[in-house]
Amino acid sequence: MNGRAGRFAVAATLLFLALAFAHSAAAHSRSQSFSNWHLGEDGALTAHFSVLAREVTRLVPVEGARRELDDLFAAHLERTTRVRTDQGPCVPTGAQPVAARSGHVRADLRFACAAGSDVEIDIEGFFEVAPSHVHFSRIRRGQSTPVEYLYTDVSRRHRVPAPGKKASPAQSGGATFVSYVELGVEHILGGLDHVAFLLALLLLSRRLRDVVLMVTGFTVGHSITLTLAALGVLRPNVAVIEALIGFTIAVVALECVAVATGASRRVSNVTGGFLAALAVFALVSGQGPPLVVLLGLSLFSFCYLRITATRTLAMRFAPLVTVLFGLIHGFGFASVLIEIGLPAERLVPALFGFNIGVEVGQLAIVAALFLLASMVVPRMAPARLRLGEDLLAAALCGVGLFWFVERSFSI
Repeated sequence: MNGRAGRFAVAATLLFLALAFAHSAAAHSRSQSFSNWHLGEDGALTAHFSVLAREVTRLVPVEGARRELDDLFAAHLERTTRVRTDQGPCVPTGAQPVAARSGHVRADLRFACAAGSDVEIDIEGFFEVAPSHVHFSRIRRGQSTPVEYLYTDVSRRHRVPAPGKKASPAQSGGATFVSYVELGVEHILGGLDHVAFLLALLLLSRRLRDVVLMVTGFTVGHSITLTLAALGVLRPNVAVIEALIGFTIAVVALECVAVATGASRRVSNVTGGFLAALAVFALVSGQGPPLVVLLGLSLFSFCYLRITATRTLAMRFAPLVTVLFGLIHGFGFASVLIEIGLPAERLVPALFGFNIGVEVGQLAIVAALFLLASMVVPRMAPARLRLGEDLLAAALCGVGLFWFVERSFSI
């Protein structure tokens, strides 16, 4: 077996192992939900919750019951959401599922609270099954300015001050530019899929100039779609976007494998054929993303992986491709603002702050990875370095493919 064939065999084996163990990685991928709350002057509290349908499937072992996802979600929220005021617990008055767009599950909760008091909202949500889960909440009292809160595994409770009572800096921060910067940073640092994509880009590059060009292209792309989606100009299918994010990781990692092994033609044939087979399965089963999406991805993979057969060609096309893939990731970033609802009265600072936060988080990740590589790579023997690159590329490809298929057929 020659060197190229041997490296291709190693990469294929590692890809198989990565796919076999990808389910455990999926448990730590980005998991998020959203809620909008309104507390009336009479103490009536209404909450509208939204989450991707695939996230609700995590709750089946916890709830221990066979039921429709929307009923399961409503029951889970009723069990894990608690509200109280200084005068005692608020009384639950209803929990019911509501109609949702494709790929999503929604439910409403209602409580009767004492009027005029501070309100403390405790959301356990998905933290029992996904400690990395993030919940974005927007709460309005009467006609006052809404306040945004971030719930995490270590911050499951927030206090909403009574009318006329000044909020603490931590509570009032949701109305400021800084809070949206923090929200953007939290979003990208908590999204393992975005981090994996950035890692795949760095794996393909060799020079700082290449890194700068690719990160710039990615920034341009996601800034465009983040803005358009958050402003309501475009309304993407979030479930399809989540699947496409997995695809972007897989195809960049496959490009790394193809360039390293010199097997671009073989990799493009296999990838294009695999996606075409998925399109046939989707057509027959009636499941998955639109047929035109899968056929388009098949054609793109077949052509792109052939024309980037060498590292020189790959880097020549890299800025353009990162802009294209950045457009997809931008819709993913926008999903937070789409679901939680940008406050119209603070539209510009909120959007600008969130975008800045995404950039800060992205640059922090790239800088940390580049610094780590600059310290480790010079100390590695060439053979071990090549093996390490194959291992990492195969692992990223396996996880990306798993996310793509799992998210595609959860739509």
